[in-house]
Amino acid sequence: MGLLQKEVFSRRGINTVTEIEIVKYLQKKLKEDVINYSVPQERREYIRIKPAALIKAVKALSEKYHPRFMTISAVDHGIDMELLYHFDVDGNVVTLQTTFSKEMNEIDTITDLMRAAEFIEREINDLFGVKFRNHPKPERLILPRDWPPENRPLRKPHEGAIPPSARLPVETLISTGCLTTMSSYVKRRREKAGLPPSPPAVCADEEWLPEFQKIMKQTNFDKKAGYDWKKKKLRYR
Repeated sequence: MGLLQKEVFSRRGINTVTEIEIVKYLQKKLKEDVINYSVPQERREYIRIKPAALIKAVKALSEKYHPRFMTISAVDHGIDMELLYHFDVDGNVVTLQTTFSKEMNEIDTITDLMRAAEFIEREINDLFGVKFRNHPKPERLILPRDWPPENRPLRKPHEGAIPPSARLPVETLISTGCLTTMSSYVKRRREKAGLPPSPPAVCADEEWLPEFQKIMKQTNFDKKAGYDWKKKKLRYR
């Protein structure tokens, strides 16, 4: 809000809400459920939250600011879905961002708190295949009823940023610190010849592997590649 507009509102006795006030309030209410935020321009806030905190965040906004629901934007990132919930809070456009995996592919409906969200949630379900838990009317809105559920018009293939030819090497690099796999037979032959089990130029030393994997996480390379640490492989092939 510009200085002139603030002055006019002040003289008229109108209370105004600043961008940082909204952010700080949600941080206080949601605590660790707020991942990060940005204020790229005046009266425009983006607040990234964990998917499980969506209802809590909308409730918090409603209790203090009574926002006007605007719409929801959906972005398909290949292996993840991102939803952006836009609200008008006293002239501020507040966007709650949340991202979840396509393997999960569902999130809570906000229709109990924002009835106007009913149609846009149905539209996103039609076009992207995202399921909204406890939606009051989970029926088709745009597509015909006999449209194949596996063929959503705006849903991308379940693929990450790594091209097919590089997926196995990247998977091997993150999980073992090696640029290529080496069989136990080859490693034994190298040891018998008085050589290290793996060539230094190909593999990181085993004692440095935890540090190497820590760097992968700090730089978010694992997330960008779509690596699953529990399964020790990429989430796509």
